[in-house]
Amino acid sequence: MDFTSYLKEAAGEINSYLISFFNNWLAEVTDISPTLLPLAKTLSDNCGGGKMLRGSLVKLGYELAGGKNLTEILKPAVAVEIFQTAILAHDDIIDQSPLRRGKPTIYKQLGGDHYGISQTIALADIGFFLSVKLIAESNFDKDKKNKALSHFAQTVINTGLGEVLDVELPHIKEDRVDKDVITIHKLKTSYYTIIDPLTLGAILGGAQEETLKVIAKFGENLGIAFQITDDILGVFGDEKTLGKSVTSDIEEGKNTLLITYALQQATGAQKQVLDRYYGQGKIGEKELEIVRAVFKETGSLDNSRQEALKYVTQAKAVIPKITQESKYSQLLSQMADFLVERDR
Repeated sequence: MDFTSYLKEAAGEINSYLISFFNNWLAEVTDISPTLLPLAKTLSDNCGGGKMLRGSLVKLGYELAGGKNLTEILKPAVAVEIFQTAILAHDDIIDQSPLRRGKPTIYKQLGGDHYGISQTIALADIGFFLSVKLIAESNFDKDKKNKALSHFAQTVINTGLGEVLDVELPHIKEDRVDKDVITIHKLKTSYYTIIDPLTLGAILGGAQEETLKVIAKFGENLGIAFQITDDILGVFGDEKTLGKSVTSDIEEGKNTLLITYALQQATGAQKQVLDRYYGQGKIGEKELEIVRAVFKETGSLDNSRQEALKYVTQAKAVIPKITQESKYSQLLSQMADFLVERDR
């Protein structure tokens, strides 16, 4: 089975359990107050429909470690998917993003005003603890489960710290540097996209500490490559395919290797273009093309592609230390390619 097929199969199983879980939770919410149901349903509806990549990696990590209870592992898998929706709900407010997965972001669905923002923050907070509850109530060895919960908590902290740094950097007078961007990628993307799901599953499957360290190295490098690719798509991708704006990264002044490298290599005239449009609010198609041209002319687009390839190569290099089974080696290698060769 190749990774695309594995992902499709796992996603179907995870989505089925997610629907069942939320049906039960929505019934509990209704018993508390029927007034809460439409809002609770907004959270549940936004947790489904994605690729279920992170949840699938929980299952893969569990199998890699020799785990056999493929039904029970769906609980932590769903937990990670709910966490993703919750953290992105906060992120969309911070970034003022109007679209997510081709439809309005949660706070926009709820009106986009102070009410919508307030309810989205509260719903996302609930999502964090639904995730914890799912892991805590799963039927695994107590010590493994406690270790998994501790790991999950650290991932939430790391992701939050990455968000804080991402918001803070544009307000610091010093020039942005590649090191800061890579640190954000590690904290915001590597942990919750790759390291946490694989490690969470591996812990519950009984993986040894040395294996967990190698998984972390694999996930850190692949997560950085994933985010660099995401940043390229965020400017050069197709809006309909992506399901989100291709101007928002420029409008909000997102911290990416594209902008740091371009600023390092730009002529005076090119710097004026970036100063005029990058992080300065709403732009149109004309301005987008002007910024794209600067990224190409400075070699920034090519540099980001090369950096993504470098990090994915480093990730693949440690796969033999994670597993000697050809089935799982191939899945991990194919996953690495899948994450950097995508168009959305």
